[in-house]
Amino acid sequence: MLRSLFLPNRIGSRRILAERIIGITIQDDAVRLAGVYAKGHKTIIESLTEIPLATGAAETHKERVIAALITAATHIKHYQQIRIALPSSLVVFKEIVLHFIDPEKIRMVLEYEIESMLPFASKDAVIDFIITKVDTTNQTSQLLVAAVRNQDLADYLDLFSAAGINPTSITIDLFAEYGLFAQQQDHAQTVALVDLGLHTVRIALISNGELRLTRHLPRGLISVLKQISEETQTPLEELELKLSQLGINALGGEAINRSALEHFALLINDIQFTLNSFSIKLALSEEISCIWLTGSLQKVKGFVDFCSATMQIPCAIVDPKKITSQKSIVNKLPQEPLTWTPFTYALGTAIIHPMQYDFDLRRKSFVFHQKSLAKKQLIVACCITLFLFLIIGIKGYLDLRDLQNEIATIEQREITRFKAENIFPKDKFPKKPTLEKVIRDAERFVREKSDLWAPFTRARMNALEIWLQLTIIINKKQFDVTIKEISISTKDDGKPKLEIDGLFKSRTGDHFVDWSGLLARFKESRSFKVVDYDENSAPEGGVNFSVNMTQRDE
Repeated sequence: MLRSLFLPNRIGSRRILAERIIGITIQDDAVRLAGVYAKGHKTIIESLTEIPLATGAAETHKERVIAALITAATHIKHYQQIRIALPSSLVVFKEIVLHFIDPEKIRMVLEYEIESMLPFASKDAVIDFIITKVDTTNQTSQLLVAAVRNQDLADYLDLFSAAGINPTSITIDLFAEYGLFAQQQDHAQTVALVDLGLHTVRIALISNGELRLTRHLPRGLISVLKQISEETQTPLEELELKLSQLGINALGGEAINRSALEHFALLINDIQFTLNSFSIKLALSEEISCIWLTGSLQKVKGFVDFCSATMQIPCAIVDPKKITSQKSIVNKLPQEPLTWTPFTYALGTAIIHPMQYDFDLRRKSFVFHQKSLAKKQLIVACCITLFLFLIIGIKGYLDLRDLQNEIATIEQREITRFKAENIFPKDKFPKKPTLEKVIRDAERFVREKSDLWAPFTRARMNALEIWLQLTIIINKKQFDVTIKEISISTKDDGKPKLEIDGLFKSRTGDHFVDWSGLLARFKESRSFKVVDYDENSAPEGGVNFSVNMTQRDE
């Protein structure tokens, strides 16, 4: 997983890093999981898992959900992402048009633009959007904005936290269903997605492949069954069994059949009224061509035909398995479920539609924090540091080797030049010469020759040579010396005589040791010899010294 610290998950629509993604949805009757392995332009469906909410196993619905999620956590092993779908009943949807096509610019102004449309303050909510249409000519974007209250999102995330699951991102069940539906085929007509839930009905309108409007009705299958049960005095469990086996028109009596037809018709009328209001609001010129159904359809036999006859619009069941007909989706399930319909949301959550790549409700205070990320970053930083040191070490070693070879070449060349100059006889040339030894021997040989010819010279030093020699002796970079007075005179033999008065201050704190070093410099001078000298401690610190020198005999 360290590679994700260096590379993006995708560039455009092409995936760079392969990921194992787990999609989790909490539905009325079960927790469902879909596991996919996404790589490049291919997605492999690896698992579909259903954990029913065991009735009676816990006191509250929340406890049953947590128990199911704990079981679901045992099915989650190797993964890079855990995506969950938030129920659309907790979300406020708004469609707006903004004069931007850059998503980053849209995100900067979105809260301000949507504030007046929300029933709560934007600061108390998480807001995100999907771009459903872009007009490049007018530089505008049509957005479907989703806003959820912080408290509702926190309560929903608490369910997963209680089960030890830390989702990496959050989508919406309706967006997940639309994303899966949109990936199956190109829908040029106007269609509706209707999810028949136990407690709610979710409705979405898709026009020319664009998700336009959404709504949820606060009544579902259980609400209808309870009304029929109360009117006919039929136990709810018996009614559920008859509906799943016999259908709406054959429940075993005129009264119960009439009640079932009446209440299911009312539910469908509510759906039709919602779709009509969608058409009026969007000023659609064409009628809805088809209604795609999903949800708890298996609990009501013949519901699809009943819905088609009542609404006079063709109805069909969303079959998520059709997505495997695409070349980019591969089915590698070890064991297929009897029907894929209940896994519509889970699959849509795991298989991300390109339009929803950037949609994520884990924002603001809910941003995903990976606990081991800091540890991974530290490991990566250490690895990078060690790698850099290794590279620098290798480079330094190679440079040093090249430098040593260059030095050896230069030394050999200079030794050859010394040899060619014939400074000293070839028989006295060092047998294993080094440049340092050759120079030292050459200096000694020249000095010997100079000493040999010295009696025959009458060299005298001029003032500039005297100042040069004194500058060499009194090296200001080495010694802290203040010269008070210098007297230069000439002896009877014509040689210069020097009298030097000065103040010496030690750089190390040990005055006399350092002064002895300066005195040694005076004594080691090749041009002058010390006749006498005097030193004493200075009141202000340091050493006052006087040195008398004369030119050496040549």
